[in-house]
Amino acid sequence: MPRFLAGISHRIYRHRAFAIAGAITALFLLLLAVLPVLHASDPKLSNTVPAYGEVSQEVVDELAHSSSIPLLAAAVIFSIWGVLVYLRCLDYVLRRRLVAIATICALWMIEVIFKYNTFTPSYATLLWYLYYVPMTLVPLLYQLCGMRLAGVEQHRAGRRYRTALWIAAALLIAFVLTNDLHRQVFHFDRASETWSNDYTYGWGYFLFPAWTVFNFVAFFALVRRSSSFRIQRFSGTAALVLLGGAFFCVSYVMRVPWAWKLNFSLVYCVLCVVTLEICLDCDVIPSYHDIAGIFDTLPLDLKALTRDLQVAYATPMSGPTPPGVFEELRAQEHGRAHAFAVASAPDVMYRAFPLLGGSALLAQDVSELNELNRELSHRRMELQRQNELLAADYDLKAHLADQEAEALLVQDVDRALARALDEMYGMLSSLPPLTDEASSHERYRMLQCAKMLVAYCKRKGSLTLAQHGESGFDRDRIQLIANELASDLRTIDVDCASIIAIRRPMHASTVSALYDCVYDFAFFAYTTDHPALMYHLSDHDSCSVELRATLFSNDEGDLSQTPAAHELEVALRGRNVAYRLEGEPGQLRMTVLMPRAGE
Repeated sequence: MPRFLAGISHRIYRHRAFAIAGAITALFLLLLAVLPVLHASDPKLSNTVPAYGEVSQEVVDELAHSSSIPLLAAAVIFSIWGVLVYLRCLDYVLRRRLVAIATICALWMIEVIFKYNTFTPSYATLLWYLYYVPMTLVPLLYQLCGMRLAGVEQHRAGRRYRTALWIAAALLIAFVLTNDLHRQVFHFDRASETWSNDYTYGWGYFLFPAWTVFNFVAFFALVRRSSSFRIQRFSGTAALVLLGGAFFCVSYVMRVPWAWKLNFSLVYCVLCVVTLEICLDCDVIPSYHDIAGIFDTLPLDLKALTRDLQVAYATPMSGPTPPGVFEELRAQEHGRAHAFAVASAPDVMYRAFPLLGGSALLAQDVSELNELNRELSHRRMELQRQNELLAADYDLKAHLADQEAEALLVQDVDRALARALDEMYGMLSSLPPLTDEASSHERYRMLQCAKMLVAYCKRKGSLTLAQHGESGFDRDRIQLIANELASDLRTIDVDCASIIAIRRPMHASTVSALYDCVYDFAFFAYTTDHPALMYHLSDHDSCSVELRATLFSNDEGDLSQTPAAHELEVALRGRNVAYRLEGEPGQLRMTVLMPRAGE
């Protein structure tokens, strides 16, 4: 809607609309007033052309006693209808096309008036050809309106089709305006005084009826596609009007006497405008028609307010507006949708939407929603208290679990240290005397084993301190421990290397079990000839780690079949781990899968 028609009262709105129509009518009268000047300035007229006063008198007499008065009245009516349809149509694209149709019809009437009062055949011929400009554009605009209603223009193919229609219309208009060059639309003898009646149709003329039928049929096909069943029934009424128009056009082309006596352009425009008016009134084309009736059927508390917050429309379910609502509307910025509530009606949510010339106010009962919110708030508080209790309970259980894990670790370390000390004391008490070289070698081997037991006891004992001091063993810390173990083994002539590839820290109990497996395998390696060890520790999955150990020696037999290997397997069975031993001459491979403890 134009700015000068927005935000005003209905009375002023109506007065301004009719003022626009009156201005258009005055413009038409001004054009008719200068008509004699146009006749007098025709260079093809002879010197015997009457003076301006005589021409004016002849024009006025012709207008008074000819069919120009109905045409002038029709032009004024089409202009007023164009203004009204601009104010009634909802869609801005359809609005422009409907106004274009109204403008073309009004200008067509003025063009016909000029033709009836033209003194020269050249002007009359040109104005006659100009008849076919609106006859080409009006059906085209009809189909474009149908494409807009059906939503066809939103697609690329629809836009290309629309461009093709405009090109075809331009070619048809150029074809008829150049009829004097090719004579394919009309055949007539300009030298004859009765040339305006004694003419025949060429093959090009029948392109225009085909164009008209094609566009109107396409319009109703698109409308039927886009409309509901209720609207389709009313669109049939509009189709009957155009069918009557088609019957009139055929009769006129066939020069049936009753049709030949009527003004073709006037009847054509009236039928087109009546058809569009029916479509507007029946909501085939979206409009503001019967907006008050629409409000009467809405099951909502809805009000349409003017800029000064006066109620223009209200639904039957609308109640009185409580205090504070209008004050809130005045405080908000106009043109933006917002929702609010007032203290006088806490169980009602108001939503304001901007409209042209005012706003819409929707009231929604939210008492059930408020009650639900209160219940949810109460439940949320209860859940928060339960979460706090659960968090405290979890912390307590986690603390107890840590204490239990620590106690189990201490017990495991105590048992391991007791076993290692017993073995070490037994080994030291059974050392052979230094009598010969064999006994010396055996004594050296037993002392090296005792040294390994001392290193084992030192590493196991450090776990209890680590349990108190840090949260776990990460990759760097385990790599440091592995390097210390490798140094201890090299002192007893066992080559050792290790690779640590874990991503997450491990609990002390897991590291304790790994110590046992590593030292069990190291003790076995010490029984072989020139041993070399390789350890690889990595994550097997999110819940377990994998230890791979490989032993290389100069022994010729299968190491997995030795008595020491059987003792190693017995030791691994007591570690509560999943393991696998694989051997071949000079080699033994151990794979240990261990769950992550303390997680």
